[in-house]
Amino acid sequence: MAMFRKDPASGIAAVSELRRAVVEDARRLVLEISGHAPTQRIDPMSLGLVLVLGEVASRAVPLSVRSLEGGQWSGEELCLAVVTDQRLLLRRAHGELVSFWWATVVGLEVDLAQQRMVLDFADGRPCGLFGSHVAVPAVMAIACIYGAEGLIRHPSLESLRDPVITPGA
Repeated sequence: MAMFRKDPASGIAAVSELRRAVVEDARRLVLEISGHAPTQRIDPMSLGLVLVLGEVASRAVPLSVRSLEGGQWSGEELCLAVVTDQRLLLRRAHGELVSFWWATVVGLEVDLAQQRMVLDFADGRPCGLFGSHVAVPAVMAIACIYGAEGLIRHPSLESLRDPVITPGA
């Protein structure tokens, strides 16, 4: 029956709308971090989290996570990623919480076009984060690791920046 056919155009439109919403949220986070917009906060207690004194939770987004152990990437695991100004907190499917502190990152790769980022902690087990919402933790990671200069110049955030407007064009 025709009523059960999937409309590929509506699926593409939904993905495009999600991508647009994530980009706008990541851009807003840049403005919040740089003091140009009020800080959006999430309630850690509603998520069963305890933050350290002064830590601010800004977003909670779904991400897939993989880790590299013994030269092999693990299977993907869907997690709730809570983005704070000091760490990325992952609530795993079975409830375990894992903290990745920005101050302990020694390597960061971000590819927003491929919707992925990799955090390296020099422990031989880098963490790969994947999914449509990866721009949000990527912005916070770059801000916490490289500071305001990173938000302005880091090449991985280029797709979040507005194109340069040429006067008279």
